[in-house]
Amino acid sequence: MKRPSLKTTRRLVQALLALAFILIPYLNARGVNLVHGNFLAFDLAGLPLADPLAALQVVVHNWPVPTRLLVGGLIPLALAFFLGTVFCSWACPFGLMSELVQGLGRRVFSGRGRRVRMGRGLVGKAYLVGLGLLAVAGLSLPPLLNQLSLPGWYSRLFQIWFLQGYWSWAAWGLLGILLLELAAGRRLWCRYLCPQSLLLTLAQTLNPARLAVNFDARRCHCQGGVSACIQACSLDLNPKALRGRGESECNNCGDCVVACRDQGRALGFARRR
Repeated sequence: MKRPSLKTTRRLVQALLALAFILIPYLNARGVNLVHGNFLAFDLAGLPLADPLAALQVVVHNWPVPTRLLVGGLIPLALAFFLGTVFCSWACPFGLMSELVQGLGRRVFSGRGRRVRMGRGLVGKAYLVGLGLLAVAGLSLPPLLNQLSLPGWYSRLFQIWFLQGYWSWAAWGLLGILLLELAAGRRLWCRYLCPQSLLLTLAQTLNPARLAVNFDARRCHCQGGVSACIQACSLDLNPKALRGRGESECNNCGDCVVACRDQGRALGFARRR
């Protein structure tokens, strides 16, 4: 039996997690509460998990901060420290929808040329998070940046439906952003706006030995045209040149590694050197 590819495995994990956050509020509404919560704060049989940005906003807004919230926020940061921003490519339900819409757009608009843009997305996210934290700390406002969490929108959407009986406006917001990305042919939110990914990105940069995509030019067999690895990247990165700003944009999805298998296997996961 043929072993499933890395991309197939990743898609399965993404789909299962997206389904899980539909089933969890359904079970909660029927009295099953072993797991409960959403992508902002989640409890897995007593193990706390939290969006690090949500936890940081509580820190700047109110002290002391509950220990469980701090622990819950540090767990995703630790994962990013060792494995990179894999939450974005393996767990985030909006990331899954955005990738699928990107793939649909490529088929519908097959004549549209691909352009590789390196970096710059991190700067916009940093400004957005900085302004949000200033508003929370200086004006004593509630955690405003939570309202910009698209995985939070997704999970809250089903919580509200199953527990309160109506559809949230978040459904229209998610649809609108996906349609905008389809029209633009770019994963605009994940690449340039998502505030939740900023702290994960900063955590990964603190570890010079983290897991990352490495390129060995001696093994590359690409000749002319757009390389298969570049075509495979839904974020429009060049996997052969990820050092510097471009590396901060990569979420270790592994699609370029899969695409390179028939091109000399010049790309692969390894500890960053």
